[in-house]
Amino acid sequence: MLFDFDGTLTNPGALDFPALRQALGCPPGTLILEYIDALPTEEERSLKRRILADFEDAAARASVPNEGAEETVTLLRRHGIRVGILTRNSRTSVLTSLANFRSLTPADFQVILTRESGGRPKPHPDGVLAAARALGIPVNELLVVGDFVFDIAAGQAAGAATALLTNGSAAPGVPSVPVRAVPDHTIRKLGELAQILGVGEEAPRR
Repeated sequence: MLFDFDGTLTNPGALDFPALRQALGCPPGTLILEYIDALPTEEERSLKRRILADFEDAAARASVPNEGAEETVTLLRRHGIRVGILTRNSRTSVLTSLANFRSLTPADFQVILTRESGGRPKPHPDGVLAAARALGIPVNELLVVGDFVFDIAAGQAAGAATALLTNGSAAPGVPSVPVRAVPDHTIRKLGELAQILGVGEEAPRR
């Protein structure tokens, strides 16, 4: 099982994307990491990366576990299912956020891949393929779970099964990015993963 992080394992909304885009000068519909990487000088890129890091740090310190996140990961591990994280965020922000979890630590994840881990970020498949290698399983035995179309696109491009988390919405919204993908499963909350995998009852709510 490979989880996205922000908005999937953490409660959505900690990072203010409109404010971040404004601070970066990133046009609507433009991918933030790709926008920064395409800037013409290293001085500009360094400045924008510092702005991004500041926003991510504030969001990480304010983040809380998503509904059912800790219970679901614990249940999966109890059934011997290997669990990882794949995110476009920095490793520092992931570790800061995990410090706010009550029952999970970085040691509960067999692999944590961030934008510093190498390879192209989601929606490219590189991270999913690397996670499958690290987890020691064929990629077609991996389920990628996330709340955004990038997660689904990355999983499908790698050959993995996918599950889109809508966080309680009846149907996912249409993102303003030039990426489209249809998930294998759509779930409203993380506890529903137990039923998909057939590992027992839905993880309880807090």
